Amino acid sequence: MRTLLVTVLFAAATHLSAQQPASSTQPQGSNWQHVQALPTGANIHVKAQNSSASCRVKSVDPDSLTCTGSKDLTFSRTEIKSITIPRRGRSSLIGLAIGAGAGAGIGAATSQCNKNCIVGGRRVGAAVVGVVGGVGGALTGYFTDFAHSTVSKAP
Repeated sequence: MRTLLVTVLFAAATHLSAQQPASSTQPQGSNWQHVQALPTGANIHVKAQNSSASCRVKSVDPDSLTCTGSKDLTFSRTEIKSITIPRRGRSSLIGLAIGAGAGAGIGAATSQCNKNCIVGGRRVGAAVVGVVGGVGGALTGYFTDFAHSTVSKAP
């Protein structure tokens, strides 16, 4: 039963991470058209040739992107290597599900209990290691942001 629950949670997390927005919501054409379609105030991460910044879109011109963080930053279209939309919350939830499932499985498999087990044996082991795995997975997901969306990438 627990194996089925872990499998269902893992499948759901994998399905959520694999879903892509419908193609009708993505503008057709060049990468820069995708950038121009970003709404004002959208959180983005820009990697340029000599710098990188996390900021909010202020304006997009045919040849430049201006965003605001602690100060206004302007990037030339030619110097931008990539623009991504952070998805730290989604990455954290997926990491949590994977870490908790793996931790519970490992905890149940490695917990040993003899005849006089008072504490609960495998259930407690699965719960404790599952919580630790879930916290570790959530932190890993947050800091790696593996579920980010790429808006533009230089060729």
